[in-house]
Amino acid sequence: MHLRPSIVFLIPFASRRVKSQWEIACAHLRQTLGSIQNSTSGNYYVVVAGHEAPDFDVRFDSRFHFLSLTHPIPSHEHYHASLVLDKLTKIASAWDYAKSAWNPMYVMKLDADDFISSRLVAWLQTAGGEAGYLIRDGWVWRSGSHYLIQHTECFDRTCGSCLIIRSDVADQTGPFLSEWEGVSLDEAGSRFAASNPYSLVPGFGMTTVLLTDSCTRFPAQFAYLGHKLPAVPFSAVVYRTGNPDSVEGRLRLNAPPIKTLRMIIGKIRRTRFITQSLRREFMLG
Repeated sequence: MHLRPSIVFLIPFASRRVKSQWEIACAHLRQTLGSIQNSTSGNYYVVVAGHEAPDFDVRFDSRFHFLSLTHPIPSHEHYHASLVLDKLTKIASAWDYAKSAWNPMYVMKLDADDFISSRLVAWLQTAGGEAGYLIRDGWVWRSGSHYLIQHTECFDRTCGSCLIIRSDVADQTGPFLSEWEGVSLDEAGSRFAASNPYSLVPGFGMTTVLLTDSCTRFPAQFAYLGHKLPAVPFSAVVYRTGNPDSVEGRLRLNAPPIKTLRMIIGKIRRTRFITQSLRREFMLG
């Protein structure tokens, strides 16, 4: 019989059919798992859900599990929406598995190429039992950079690996599905959604608070459900960039490279050297 874990990490792993560099995707996943294994508390489990297993055995740690899925990749007129819907389908299956296997106290969606702080699981055990926690403070790291990393206090506006949800809240529902997940809005709704990126929008589809990918709207979703969403009080996640196969990476490749002087100066101000302690905390490669 398993003791009830503090948290389960759900990691959706994209199919090799949509990965241009499968070996790199597998290497990134292994590094993500390594950062979790580096946690100072071992009171967690991990479910990796994917169509194909990576080129290594996920079960190199007994707390790590691979869930093999066979659903067709969702089709959508917007390709990025199909990838997001595939990601959410995998998260839903992983969550069903985790609930039946371990009944964890908290759940966190984690992208297959990000890193968590070694302190996060231990902190959660004494955090106070809130309905959820938002990671506002974090790091943005360009994959392969040996010396530099960027700090951000707006991590939740950048990366989806920013939300910890109490298990009894994860399945609560509301109008949380946005255009990002493929919902069609009329012209007025689209304009409202674009100008109000932190609020809920009339016309959004119904789903659970777990099964949405619109990270800027997470606080509004919790407010709709009547819950507070305090912040984790330290830099808890590293968001890896420079991965063209990620949904965000694909969108950036198609976006014009607009950078103002203010943006450039801000980026310089946020840049830090990667210290040995930071490297050890997150197991950065």
